[in-house]
Amino acid sequence: MMYDDLFLFVKVAQFGSFTKAARELGIYQSTISRRIANLEERLGAALIIRTANHFELTYPGQRLFHELNQDEIQLQQKIQQVINAKDVISGELKIMLPQVLSASFISPKLPEFMNLHPDLKLRLYFLNHEVNLQKEFIDIAVIYGMPGQAAQKMKRIYQAGLTVFCTPEYIRRYGRPQSLDDISPQRTLSVLRDHGELLNKLNFHHRKTGKTVQINVDSQVACNDYLNSLALVDSGDYLAVTYGDAIHADLRTGKYVALFPDYELDLLDFYLLKRVDDNPCINQVAKFIEECFGR
Repeated sequence: MMYDDLFLFVKVAQFGSFTKAARELGIYQSTISRRIANLEERLGAALIIRTANHFELTYPGQRLFHELNQDEIQLQQKIQQVINAKDVISGELKIMLPQVLSASFISPKLPEFMNLHPDLKLRLYFLNHEVNLQKEFIDIAVIYGMPGQAAQKMKRIYQAGLTVFCTPEYIRRYGRPQSLDDISPQRTLSVLRDHGELLNKLNFHHRKTGKTVQINVDSQVACNDYLNSLALVDSGDYLAVTYGDAIHADLRTGKYVALFPDYELDLLDFYLLKRVDDNPCINQVAKFIEECFGR
């Protein structure tokens, strides 16, 4: 191809010698000479004057070398820019995240991450249901439970423990529940997923005996919004179930009280899904999300 011959011409001109060019490129000198001759024939102009002891570019050769050498310099610069910009991400991503855990793990760290990537735009959807990334045009999602779409790129990134909790005011008004039978449907909030599924079955595992007791709470009130659920708990009239890590700080300060310390509830698995596996922007943001959950 002429492009290959042009490359050889530039290298011969840069080294100022067929011999040096052949040695540096690992090509026979006779091959380079033949290729340059073919190039001159195709261009209809002599590019190099060569004798046994002399090497010189003709005027057309000088002009061609000047133009091609500049192009090579610019190409090398562009290649270097691409290499140096491997961590630069840009564009718009749509991300679906669990509301409760994101407020604790991702939102506090997101401003710093975005400041590092000013050309990145995130569209965050705090939803609580399974998703088909391809059909719903979501780039990254973190969901509870094993995804039904097995073909999606997925990885388990977090295991959440649940805690039953209330406020000290609730205990003052209604007393502290001593046994699982004290869980009142009128005073216990249940969780609604976005598509309407009611999560009202709780498996309590006794820490010493290992015995499991399943409680079905026919709650008077169920809610799909974490902030409003907390507001109802803060009223002092309800107890609720949430991820222990989400209220860890409030349990330490005494704002909330953990109930039934002799029991632990089921651990919930959360999976990170990616729409594609070869997009640097998606991979970088997915790595950030995974690191947030890994803390």
